[in-house]
Amino acid sequence: MPLLYPLRKDLNKPLRGLRNIPILFNLIGIALTLLFIWLSILVFQPASLYEQLKSLLEKPFVLLALVIFYSAAFVLRAFAWRLYLQNKVSLQKCLAGLLYSLFINHLSPLKVGDAVRAAVFKNDKEVTLRQAAHSVVVLRMLDMLILVIFSGTGLLYLYGKLQVNLPVLTVLAMAAAAVFITVKIKFPGFLKEQISQLKQGFRGLHGAVIILLVALSWIFEAVVIFGIASPESLSFMEAVWVNSVTISGQVFQVTPGGVGTYETVMTFALNITGASMKEAYEYAVISHGFKFVFSYAGGIAAFLLLPLQVRELTYFMKRKERLKWRK
Repeated sequence: MPLLYPLRKDLNKPLRGLRNIPILFNLIGIALTLLFIWLSILVFQPASLYEQLKSLLEKPFVLLALVIFYSAAFVLRAFAWRLYLQNKVSLQKCLAGLLYSLFINHLSPLKVGDAVRAAVFKNDKEVTLRQAAHSVVVLRMLDMLILVIFSGTGLLYLYGKLQVNLPVLTVLAMAAAAVFITVKIKFPGFLKEQISQLKQGFRGLHGAVIILLVALSWIFEAVVIFGIASPESLSFMEAVWVNSVTISGQVFQVTPGGVGTYETVMTFALNITGASMKEAYEYAVISHGFKFVFSYAGGIAAFLLLPLQVRELTYFMKRKERLKWRK
């Protein structure tokens, strides 16, 4: 028996390591937020930011395009989610889940929106809550995989233009490390447990369509920063890369909506594509402000599509861990 005790302790080490992952992510998120404060001290000019915002508001067709493409991104993800669930649920319910998730993530400092996203299936007769939670995790993994591919491909394509510096490499390395840790350590146990459902969801043409819809949704979302930044500062391919790197960095969210982490990552990404640090900072702040407004409008739209009581939302936010995967 005494010989077995050390072995039991060794077996528990990986679990202790998993518990430390959120701490590591939070520390990185705090560091990025502090970096945002430092950037604000250096380059924030209220008058200049106001002029940038005023210039955007004077372009109603550009604003309309941003709303249309950003809305379309969520519709495409809703279609992908419905397909993954074998068309057993309505598009309306999937879209409501996505909008509730976006809304909650912009209210809470923790990324608990995915728990609420699954909550729309609480009393569904066709899809169980466990199946819904599984689908959310798998599709979030697909999101991250596509964003990493876009980020890596864009970096290779743009490498000749990039004025790479240490802060940029640090931010990109942290984002890559976060994705690696999340995919490699947190998800495999859950996926092994439900491997048959996973294979069924992505089998053949059905799976290819899901992947295509999700990829297109992130390309559509890139229209937001493309429309806000000046054409001289950003091409559309660069916008896709900037958006992908920025969203990847949101795994470090420690504030509502990722305030601070979003702006920091996007500022550095825009800067290395040619925008000045001040312009990059202003574009990042305005694009994030746009997404905040959209998220609150989306919350209202979600309630109209599928009303959920406040106590239901708070219940699932508190039960986030139980709605996630089981190892």
